[in-house]
Amino acid sequence: VLSIGVMVVDHRFNHLEIVRSNISLVISPLRYLVSLPATGGSWLEDWFTSHTELIEENEALKDPRRILSARLQKMEILAEENARLRSLLGSSRKIADDVIVAELLSVDQNPYRQLIEINKGSSDGIEKGNAVIDDFGVMGQVIHVNPQSATTILISDPEHAIPVQFIRSGTRSVAFGGGSAHQLELRYLPATADIVVGDELVTSGLGGRFPPNYPVATVTSISEDRIRGFVSVIAEPKARLDSSREVLVIKPRI
Repeated sequence: VLSIGVMVVDHRFNHLEIVRSNISLVISPLRYLVSLPATGGSWLEDWFTSHTELIEENEALKDPRRILSARLQKMEILAEENARLRSLLGSSRKIADDVIVAELLSVDQNPYRQLIEINKGSSDGIEKGNAVIDDFGVMGQVIHVNPQSATTILISDPEHAIPVQFIRSGTRSVAFGGGSAHQLELRYLPATADIVVGDELVTSGLGGRFPPNYPVATVTSISEDRIRGFVSVIAEPKARLDSSREVLVIKPRI
């Protein structure tokens, strides 16, 4: 009867609203503590589920990532090759002679022999003695021709010599290969020759093998033989003898 009376009074006159609010405020922490195990369990379940899903998603994305990485590397290589070809074609426009663009097939470089094989031959108009350059300078000359390929001896070969001229002073000499892709030697120059480190060497055109005025090398060191009165010069080739993949074969215009 008392409970019913309280309910009627509360329903009609709202006299117990303040009491209900105070009781709710008091028991609120208790309610939170009672629900904490269930809430914590639900949170842990969600965390482990999310962690597992993330691991599975990460594993699933690894293969596509590897594929995209490989494709990106291929794109970078193609971009570099495209840049080299543009540079090579830009060089060919500056050349007065006719040129044939070729690619390297194989390389035979050791201290005793410096040869490369290119993918153009007699069927493409390549002839023995044709000069070969890259977009930086002279590389060598063709010494053997097949219908579909040709062998080129590099200017760094120990058995090769190329007539050169110093741009600044006009002094003429011959640059000999020494078996290194980064070094040429000019021997027995007069001690009075006007030569300094940094001088640029170009083809002189003497001998008829190499057309004149093509870049060959840059002087890196000078040594003097005071007893014999001669000067020896070491020069670094301008061409990328050990890294160029595309070359130009020069066909002199008659």
